[in-house]
Amino acid sequence: MKIDLKQKIYAFHDLALRPSPFASWAKPKANMLSVKRSRYLGDNSEVLWNIKNDGCGVSDHIEMAGFYASSIISYGNDKAGRLRLMRHLTVPTLRFQPNLTGSSFSHNFNGDVFNVAVNGRKINEYPAFISIKGNLRIESNADCETKTIRELLPAVNYGALIEAVTVVNVSRFSQEYSVQAEKYSKVLNEFWCIGGKITAQCSVLFDDTFKSAEKRSRKFILRPNESLKFYCVYYAYQNKLLPAFSVSEEINARRSFVDEMFTSLKLKTPYPELDAQLSHCILRGSESIFKTKSGLMHSPGGGNYYAALWTNDQCEYANPFFPFSGYQAGIEQSINCYSLYEKYMDKSDKPMKDKRALVTSIIAEGDGFWNGAKDRGDGEMYAYGISRFLLEMSDVKLIDRFWDNLVWCLDFALSRKNANGVIASDSDELENRFESGNANLFTSCITYDALGNAAVLAEIVGDNVHKQLWESEREKLKAAIESYFGSNVEGFDTYRYYDGNKDLRSWICMPLTVGIFDRADQTIKALFSPRLYNNGMMKSTSANNTTWDRSLLFALRGTFLAGYAEKGIEETIYYCKNRLLGSHCPYPFEAYPEGNRAHLAAESLLFARIITEGLFGLKAVGLNKLRINPQLSKACSDISLQNIRLFSKCFDITANQKGISVIYDGNTYQTDKSDTVFDFNSCSFI
Repeated sequence: MKIDLKQKIYAFHDLALRPSPFASWAKPKANMLSVKRSRYLGDNSEVLWNIKNDGCGVSDHIEMAGFYASSIISYGNDKAGRLRLMRHLTVPTLRFQPNLTGSSFSHNFNGDVFNVAVNGRKINEYPAFISIKGNLRIESNADCETKTIRELLPAVNYGALIEAVTVVNVSRFSQEYSVQAEKYSKVLNEFWCIGGKITAQCSVLFDDTFKSAEKRSRKFILRPNESLKFYCVYYAYQNKLLPAFSVSEEINARRSFVDEMFTSLKLKTPYPELDAQLSHCILRGSESIFKTKSGLMHSPGGGNYYAALWTNDQCEYANPFFPFSGYQAGIEQSINCYSLYEKYMDKSDKPMKDKRALVTSIIAEGDGFWNGAKDRGDGEMYAYGISRFLLEMSDVKLIDRFWDNLVWCLDFALSRKNANGVIASDSDELENRFESGNANLFTSCITYDALGNAAVLAEIVGDNVHKQLWESEREKLKAAIESYFGSNVEGFDTYRYYDGNKDLRSWICMPLTVGIFDRADQTIKALFSPRLYNNGMMKSTSANNTTWDRSLLFALRGTFLAGYAEKGIEETIYYCKNRLLGSHCPYPFEAYPEGNRAHLAAESLLFARIITEGLFGLKAVGLNKLRINPQLSKACSDISLQNIRLFSKCFDITANQKGISVIYDGNTYQTDKSDTVFDFNSCSFI
């Protein structure tokens, strides 16, 4: 009875307290996933959509975030071509009971709380032109020879979504415009809330200062081409209203952040779509960082995952990217993330084989954890991520700070070797959605990579014992991966994912991403065969139509790393045209049908790593030492990456058929080698 009651509470919890993050009309059917849209790339990397060219009843959704709130905007038009908008606001630090992973307060603001009338007639808006560059901008033609422009963006420093509305008289005559706004306020009963009732409101403002929600109205006489502007602020609070703030200052803060992300790590190739996709991905991957009572936390988003950390999304996927861009909030939250996992490492006197595995996620601003799939290889994910992060930072004090954690994770991993020499775990990062056996390819591959990176770190700190141990175990594990997982699957000499696996799995790309290329040719052919890959999407398994972008992003990186530059650039450009300019834009997404292709943040940074680690072949291989192995192709033979911040430095890299150049501290260093290491200690190629 207790279990049934608990399940009923959780079911009510989801139905009553967690509104759907997506409007019902913004959930596409399977046959609409690859539909063409009238989207194209603007001169400043904006994604532009002539929505009127695509008819009526079309839609999309996008997520955007500041430090205190995240919003998913469903947008489009109805069957009559009229504007549709739903704003899903999540405030991660407002919590309700029971305090689960998804217990961040959220609320749907559906439609408008204001009416615009011209000469006494309420107008309808018909969206014509939509642009995205961090913010969502919608230009509409309206009744009575009127044009409207809406810009939706998250406040940076407050738990709010801002919508700036501009109304323009495009007639040849003066017209009377009136704006009437109703008071909008919804209260969540304090029975469900932690710390008191939570109130969701929308305030319509005719000046720059945020005020509480009230009924407001104004009238204006606009001459031809004159405009009026007002703001809608969507927010939630507990016990005390948000303090007064300047709406324009928050808008400028968001625009400055967008500009910073689009210039922080600048890619130049013959493909504008590729260059722009990187910038959009850096923005999405960097904005989903929240200020919580346990410090900064990078979180996936998607309507479900906030103020929480995962060993895959954060420790493994996102954190190893931030040293490349140098985004300070990203680096700070990475250090905080790795620190928060410390207390979940079983450092008791028990033998290592008897110790508890590292938990999967730290939830609820650090107040709890989730471990529902048992050991997913979480300690191995932590070791993989932190070993790369520490090399990329090349800060000896930071290495010393996390040394014991790295040792613990690798000791734990090695204690889980089975009789065949591979690493056992209860599940993998897909958490039993698909069979993964008692030992899976993913866990062993990230352990292999972590052992190699850790051996380099051991050399830096002068720990020769661990250096020799980890180098030896790494070679043994590589042989075990080949003997245990190497197999012919569906006619391809590639890898089985686990003992007994008969169908192709997308995670067969993992050996390629960690430098194991023995079966590269057949593995790449299997990955991009119709059994797994179609219309720019990769199935998790050939036996099921579910697609996840994360494994495709790993596969693209692995294709470059294995030296298949032509295939790598071909499929990556195709990916950009599908994500940046396709039916659902502009970011990588999580899964379909699960999650309605949510714009989870770490997936965007997995794309960024295709460029840094794949296309440019960048990997920290020592203290301030960088391997550079660009993968040039016929179509992409001259590339550059500017403002790289590895090792807390700032430098550019260019590569072409003549060789590689590193531009650092006002000097240019060149080599005709195509695979080299640059030592920033001596400023020379070695």
